[in-house]
Amino acid sequence: MAEKIELEVVTPEKAVYHDYVDDVVIPGLQGEMDILPGHLPLLAALDVGQLTIRKGNDERFFLIDQGYAEVIDDRVTVLTEACEGVEDIDIEQARTILEEAREELQELEEVSKTERVEEELLESHRLALKRQRMRMAFVEEGGQE
Repeated sequence: MAEKIELEVVTPEKAVYHDYVDDVVIPGLQGEMDILPGHLPLLAALDVGQLTIRKGNDERFFLIDQGYAEVIDDRVTVLTEACEGVEDIDIEQARTILEEAREELQELEEVSKTERVEEELLESHRLALKRQRMRMAFVEEGGQE
């Protein structure tokens, strides 16, 4: 069994993180997955949530969006739509965006009571609200659960 795993986190815009680490915890659709050296091959869909990286005595936390993780031969590749560290999030802007997302979803749900609204549109607004709630929780907790 290898002592380290190679971790790479990539968004459509850039490679966010690349290093050899002891452990990575990723937010899967069915819950968190702790990936250690020697993990069996895996392809998993990711949910919005916290990515935790452990290297020695250090821990780093990132908030990631939906995506995929692939684990092969002590190499973990995380492909996600977005990845932010606590220091990347402006708390006031996050509050404003959260309130806007809440209002938009409420308006859309009200409209859906009297008019036909595509379920896909409602679901995309629900996901946007979930993302913003996760961002606020992430920054308020300092990137720790």
